[in-house]
Amino acid sequence: MKLSGFNLTDYEQILDAAQDTGYRFYTVADYIEADAVDEPHIVLRHDVDRWVDNAVSLAAAEAERDIGATYYFRTSTFDPDIAREMEAQGHEVGYHYEDLAKVRGSVEAAHARFADNLESFREHVDVRTACSHGSPLSPHLNTDMWEDARTPEDYELVGEAYSGLEFDSDGSSDLLYLSDTGRDWSAHAPGLGSIRSTDDVVAAVESGTCPALYLLAHPSRWATTRYQTVERTGWDVAAEAGKIAAKNAHAVQRTGGRVAEGVGIARAIRSVATRMSRE
Repeated sequence: MKLSGFNLTDYEQILDAAQDTGYRFYTVADYIEADAVDEPHIVLRHDVDRWVDNAVSLAAAEAERDIGATYYFRTSTFDPDIAREMEAQGHEVGYHYEDLAKVRGSVEAAHARFADNLESFREHVDVRTACSHGSPLSPHLNTDMWEDARTPEDYELVGEAYSGLEFDSDGSSDLLYLSDTGRDWSAHAPGLGSIRSTDDVVAAVESGTCPALYLLAHPSRWATTRYQTVERTGWDVAAEAGKIAAKNAHAVQRTGGRVAEGVGIARAIRSVATRMSRE
């Protein structure tokens, strides 16, 4: 977990480095629909989990550079006026769904909820793709709602942010996946080695050795003020510990163990503390 390198100015360094190196940016929908893509290229995605104002700041920074990105909104973060403004800036607005988790695993109810929410979004913007939310506090994976015969295309979507990009079964792809989840990019680039910090991302982009990138940046992670820098870092540290604890708790639900639950939570907190001490 990196405690620095997640301010708006740091994000703008990634954008500027990419443009200086000649990268072409694609929204998720444009990438899925393209018969051919330019190289080098970046598929640029944002999951708006919370703090919508930060998403507005990132969208403005991209629009100033004539860069289009995809912004996935949850029902709790969707603001029609903001969504329409982003669309006017050249961005794609999509649905960040968490329906299976919200209905506690009922696939039929999840599809009904998905359809209703998608229709609500489409009253304001043109939704072409959807992307699942992680829902770390739920034992249900939201993508599991697609395990029956229905597909995103049945909802007149171009595709889904994961399955639509044709990753191989082992997770491999021509796209190098870079995500700021947990404040640690946790990627490996051929010829460059480990990518852990935002500076590493900039270096990878400038190297010209990564012709195809899939970049996920959560707007809530990128602080726009000094106060946010402190606040968001603390939030991320706590959230990371909570996610690990929740993962262990879900395992406890399946096994019925109580001792393991306490051990799992303790390990979660210790894991985050250990990562912080290495900074």
